[in-house]
Amino acid sequence: MKRLNSVTRKTSRPYRPDSGAFTLIELLVVIAIIAILAAMILPALARAKQKTQGIYCMNNTKQMTLAWNMYAGDQNDNLAPNSDGGQCGQTAGTAAWVAGWLDFGTGQPAGANTNVQMLVNHDAYPYGAYLGPYIKNPAAFHCPADQSQSKFGGVTVARVRSVSMNNFVGKSYDRTPSTWTVPSKYQQCQKYAQIKSPVDMFVLLDEREDSINDGWYASDPDHPWQIVDYPASYHGSAAGYSFADGHSEIHKFRDGRTIPPLSYVNLLALNVNLPGDVDIPWMQQHAAGVSSFP
Repeated sequence: MKRLNSVTRKTSRPYRPDSGAFTLIELLVVIAIIAILAAMILPALARAKQKTQGIYCMNNTKQMTLAWNMYAGDQNDNLAPNSDGGQCGQTAGTAAWVAGWLDFGTGQPAGANTNVQMLVNHDAYPYGAYLGPYIKNPAAFHCPADQSQSKFGGVTVARVRSVSMNNFVGKSYDRTPSTWTVPSKYQQCQKYAQIKSPVDMFVLLDEREDSINDGWYASDPDHPWQIVDYPASYHGSAAGYSFADGHSEIHKFRDGRTIPPLSYVNLLALNVNLPGDVDIPWMQQHAAGVSSFP
């Protein structure tokens, strides 16, 4: 009788995932680590971007103030005109360093929100764009951190100007008497030689998008704690300023009332009194251009 060969049975081995694959727990751990690293890195990147924008902003205002100084040198020491109002830069009676009025709508007049010619084309705007022959790049008039927009022709577009000029420099051709500038014990400087302390007098600054309109920035150093127009806060609660001596800086504000929440619908309420706002004396001093204040 033949003996039957035993049959070897193969038992199936349990499935093991390939050594290169992740388990679900491992994948979740990796995702968590990436999220933590991102949370640590993104603020640093945001600060780096903010700092870079601040450097570009200072470079822009420095170039523009150099152009402003060159204009005075070519005009027998007379500073560029600096009028205010909706028609500024449009007529001989409203001559201004830039033409036009910014808003959040169509812009008055002639689409000033988007019209770079009002900034640099003195031939087209002979009563405005006075710095155009010296600084031909309209990008210099716009802070890279300014994200404000307006509607023009049914299209939402970026506005072309972020800066305004100190109301104490330049001749104002159509100045209606007001409670904050007429009369003032501080010098209205129509010539460069009238500026007593160039290192202390700002010429240009970033103005808030819901405060800016014409190119004339109003300050009231005659009344304690009074703020008329508001500076921007594009650079971490700070604004770019340029001064008559040619230097530029980023100035940080310490009182939250100086930088209230933005409104993209209505313009900010201007010309208000903010007792104890520690930022206002600095702004008043450097609008008046004096070495000590009050």
